[in-house]
Amino acid sequence: MNYYRKAAAVFIVVFTLILPLFLEVEEKVAVVEINTLIKESKTLSSMKEEGSDRKAAKKEIMQLVKKSAAEYAEKNHYSSVITDYTLYKGGEDITDELAVKIDGED
Repeated sequence: MNYYRKAAAVFIVVFTLILPLFLEVEEKVAVVEINTLIKESKTLSSMKEEGSDRKAAKKEIMQLVKKSAAEYAEKNHYSSVITDYTLYKGGEDITDELAVKIDGED
């Protein structure tokens, strides 16, 4: 009887160690083109045009983009969001969806 308890304990330990390998979630990468996003988003376009100080306007736009991209990535299960870089493998372009999200927040 003691043998079965030990065997069950070993089985539980092994199963506990192996289970996370099968439950791993696939990582998705999102890509955002900033210039296209600014053109497509009414909010960002107006911020760019109204900004008298170019550096301050750019900083404000980037803060809004970072905040919105982080919320969008969390909601849609993206592991990371890349801006203004070329991806040679994988990645989903979320520029249009992010422009809609930013405009919807006003």
